[in-house]
Amino acid sequence: MKIQQDWLKQYVDCSLPTPELGHLLTMAGLEIEAYEQIELEGGTKTDVLELNVTPNRGYCLSHIGVAREVAALTQNTLTLPDPAGNLAQAKRGSSIEKQLTVRLDEPDLCPRYSALVIDNIKVAPSPKWLKDRLIAVGLRPINNIVDITNFVLMEYGQPLHAFDLNLLKKSEIIIRRASKKEVIETLDGSQLTLDADTLVIADGERPVALAGVMGGANSQVTDATRTLVLESACFDPSSIRKTSKQYGLRSDSSYRFERGVDIDAVITAQARAALLIAELAGGTIAKGEIDLYPSPRPAVNLVFRVARCNAILGTSLSADVVGNYLQALDMKTEPAGEDSFNITVPASRPMIEREIDLIEEVARLHGYDQITVTDPMGQLNPLKPTALQTTSRTLRQLMCDLGYTEAINYSFLEKEITEHFLEAFADSNAETIALDNPISIDLGTMRTSLLPGLIKSSVRNIHRGEKSLRLFELGAAFSKKGEQISERTCLAVVATGPYPADVWSPTGKGYDFFDLKGTLDTLLSHFKIKGDYRPTTKPYFAKDTSVDCLAGDLPLACIGELPPSLAKKFELDQPLFALEIDLEALTSALPPVVRYESLPKFPGIYRDISLLVDQSVRAGQIGTMIEQVGHPLLKRTELYDHFEGKKLQPGKKSLTFALTFQSPERTLTDDEVNPVFEAIVKHLTEKTGAHLRDA
Repeated sequence: MKIQQDWLKQYVDCSLPTPELGHLLTMAGLEIEAYEQIELEGGTKTDVLELNVTPNRGYCLSHIGVAREVAALTQNTLTLPDPAGNLAQAKRGSSIEKQLTVRLDEPDLCPRYSALVIDNIKVAPSPKWLKDRLIAVGLRPINNIVDITNFVLMEYGQPLHAFDLNLLKKSEIIIRRASKKEVIETLDGSQLTLDADTLVIADGERPVALAGVMGGANSQVTDATRTLVLESACFDPSSIRKTSKQYGLRSDSSYRFERGVDIDAVITAQARAALLIAELAGGTIAKGEIDLYPSPRPAVNLVFRVARCNAILGTSLSADVVGNYLQALDMKTEPAGEDSFNITVPASRPMIEREIDLIEEVARLHGYDQITVTDPMGQLNPLKPTALQTTSRTLRQLMCDLGYTEAINYSFLEKEITEHFLEAFADSNAETIALDNPISIDLGTMRTSLLPGLIKSSVRNIHRGEKSLRLFELGAAFSKKGEQISERTCLAVVATGPYPADVWSPTGKGYDFFDLKGTLDTLLSHFKIKGDYRPTTKPYFAKDTSVDCLAGDLPLACIGELPPSLAKKFELDQPLFALEIDLEALTSALPPVVRYESLPKFPGIYRDISLLVDQSVRAGQIGTMIEQVGHPLLKRTELYDHFEGKKLQPGKKSLTFALTFQSPERTLTDDEVNPVFEAIVKHLTEKTGAHLRDA
C-alpha cells in the first residue's frame, strides 16, 4: 500500500520528516518497506511511503486509515470530510425508485448493499490534482468516473463500482449466486464460466460483475455513458477470497474485501464519490438512495483489564495512559471497576474481537521499541523419552558405529509385496491396510515389514554400480486384525555383495548369514539380552539359511537369506541377507538396570567340555542347560568349537564349550568345581543324549 505524504496531511497535521514518520509507523506495526520520491507532471516532487500491511490491518489500506494511526501516535487532531452530511444538503434530481430496483438474495454473503443513481454525467479526463493523487500511489488515470472510484478507494479503503444504467437489463440489480455454467466477460477481457456457488452482481438477465472482485465488460462506463449506478457494498471476506483464487483474478477491491471493510463506511465513501462525480462530471444525483442492510451489525463490546495488559506486555502502564491510548484509536471507553474498562470497538476495526486484540493496540501505540526485552518466565517440565524411544536412538547410533548406512523409504508398497512379508511380526490372522487415496498404484498399501523397502533400495543402488551394500532402516510396520490397527516399530538390516576391498577383509568373500548374526549378537550384547536361535518358517527367507531369535518365549528378530524366487521378483541377481528386529519386543525384554559390581578378587577355574550330540540339537540349547545347572559358581559359558565331519559318527556333531567357574568370596578348589562339572555332564546326557567326546 502506497501512501502519499501530502495527501495524508489533508487529514492529520504531521510535520515529521518522512524517515521519522516511517520509523514511527514501523514501531506501531505498520512496517515501511520503502520510501520513494515521485515526480509528477510539471516537475513537482512528492514523498511516498510503501507500507507492508498485515492481513489483520486492512483498515490501513487507505489514507484515512493511516491518518487515524498517525493522529493516535502523534496525539494530533484528525480532520475528516463529512460527505454524508454534504450529500444530505446537495441538490438532488428525480427519485431513484423510478430508475432502479435492487434485490438482495444473499444477505449472508453481502451484509450491506447500497446504490445511487447519477444522471447527466459527462465522461472526460480528470483534473490535474486527481491525476496527481493516483499517479503518486501507482495508479493510471483513465477518466473522471473511474478515477473518482479509485481515488475514494485509496482515501477510504472502500471499493466502489460504477455501472452504465442504460446497459442494465430491466434497470435491475440482483445480488445472487451464479447459475451453473453462466458466462461473464470481465473488465480485463477474461471469459469466465461460473460455478453455482459464485456470488455475482446481476441485472435482470445476466451477471454484470463478480461481486467484490471485478466488474463485467457488458455494463462498464464508456464515453457514451450518461446515467450511472454507483455501487458500494460490504461482502463476506471468505467468499471474496474463494472467488478471487478460483478464477485467478486479483484486484484492489478483492484485496480489501478479503481483509474486511468498515461496514459503516459503505455509505460515507459512496457519498464522497457521488459528490465528486457531481462536481467533476456535471452529474445530478437522484433523490433518495437504496441501502439494503437487513441485519445491522451490533457493536463489539469488550472488557479490558489493565493488569492483564501489563502482565502480557511486561509493562507497568497506568489506567490513565492505557485509556488515552484506546481513546486515541476512536475506542469508546467507560470505567468498569478498578483498573478495567468497558470498550466499544468502532466499525472501522472489524478484526478486533477479543481483549488480546486491544492489548496489541496498546503495545503498538506505546511503541514496540519502548517495551523492555525480558526472558520468558515459566516452569518447564522436562520430557522424559520412553524406553522405546531410548532403544531406537541407541540402535541407530550402534548401527552407524558398525558401519551400516541408514535409509529412509516410503511407508507404502504394492499389495503383493506387503502380503508376502505379512508374517514378519504380525498375528496369524492379520491383514494388510489399503490406502483410500494412494499417490500411485505401486504405493497403495501400508508396509507390513521394512525389509521390502530396503531390498528395493539395494536393487536401485546395485543397478547404479554399488555392488557392496550394508543398509538399515528404523520405522513402523502396519497391519490390522478386524478393525484394530497394529503399528510396530522395527529395525531392518540388509547386507549384500562382496566385502569392500581392505586389508582386514578376505579377498573375494561376500557378506553372508553370519555377518548379520554377528550384528544381532552385538546389539543384544549391548542391551544385556541373551538370544536363543531357532529355525524359522518365514516364507520370505530361504529355509536352510534362516533363524528366529527369541528371548525366552518372546520373538525378537529373524535373520535369513532372500530366496531366489523372491529375489527374482525384485530383479536382484546376487545373494542378499536380511535381519529384522521387533523393537517393542526388544524393549520389553530389556533386563533391569545394570548396577556396578566390583571386579572379582579371586581367580577363576577354567574347564573345557567337548560333547558329541545329535545334529538336531541346537548349540544354544546346550549352552542354556550348562548355565542353568552350573549356577551360581559358573560365571561364563562360551562355544568356541563346532565340528561336523567324516571322523564323527553319522548324524553327530561335536560342540566344545569353555567354562569359567568363580566365586566372589573365595578361591575355588577342584573339589568344589568337579561335582558341578559332573552334574552338568549328567544333565546333558539325560536331556539330550550328549556324552563326552574322547580325545
